Amino acid sequence: MSPQTENQKGGMVFKVLTIVFAVAIAALIFWSLSTKKELNGLLVEKENLRLELKAELDQLMTQHNQLKAENETLSATLSEKDLLIQENAKQIEEGLKYKWSYFNIKKQLTALQEVAKGYEAKIEDLKLQNQNLIDENTEVKGQLGAEQQKTSELTVIKNQLTEKVEIATIHKTYEVSAIGIRAKSSGKEVITDKSKRVDKIKVCFTLAENALIQAGNCDIYIRIAQPDNAILTPDMGDAYAFDYNGEKLQYSIKTVVNYENQTTDVCCYWNKVDEQELATGTYQVDIYHGNSVIGHGSLMLK
Repeated sequence: MSPQTENQKGGMVFKVLTIVFAVAIAALIFWSLSTKKELNGLLVEKENLRLELKAELDQLMTQHNQLKAENETLSATLSEKDLLIQENAKQIEEGLKYKWSYFNIKKQLTALQEVAKGYEAKIEDLKLQNQNLIDENTEVKGQLGAEQQKTSELTVIKNQLTEKVEIATIHKTYEVSAIGIRAKSSGKEVITDKSKRVDKIKVCFTLAENALIQAGNCDIYIRIAQPDNAILTPDMGDAYAFDYNGEKLQYSIKTVVNYENQTTDVCCYWNKVDEQELATGTYQVDIYHGNSVIGHGSLMLK
């Protein structure tokens, strides 16, 4: 083979090799670009997964913290469970910042979701228990209120009955009369309405029958008021005074009546002292027993 032929053959081999190398380099470049594109796609997909997990975690913690804030009093009793949720959430969040595995993070997040659900269920259970206590308390208060109302009504009824009994045990009088008397030297009494001739004032009345009043002697006081409202009394001292509702009153006549729960007629006298002059006009007569005024009458003197 001539040198020229050998040179031609060598040049042909070089060209073939050059083409092969060029094709190989092009294929390598294409593969490299394709691999890089695919790798970039995987990175984007992984970032999307990371963001998805991060959003899921954020939503979970937002709901958890909102639930805790809305039930502050109840959540205080679940502080340990809340601390566990907060720590696990922090670990997952830290794990998403560095080299991480989707399946590991997803597993941790799923476990955290279960714990959060348990926390929520416990809150609901506590709310239900609390509501039951409120309902029971309301019912008890209602029953107590009803009992207090009943007691109050019974007290009112008792007081009314006591008042009625007290009223029923007060002496009642009727046929109250007051007349002026002139005493003759013979001892005979003559009725008169002339003020200058009156020596005595005779007061008569009837105590009504009443089985509720304790039988026995009872003190009856009579006040005779002159037209100027001054009381006819032998003396202004305590010897002629009686207690009436905490007040000292002067009396004109005191009589002791033996009362046996039957209708009892009573008459008593006020006697003029020495040359005492009686004014003309209307005299008011009030009859007292205990702390009650039990009768009224009047007398007109000319």
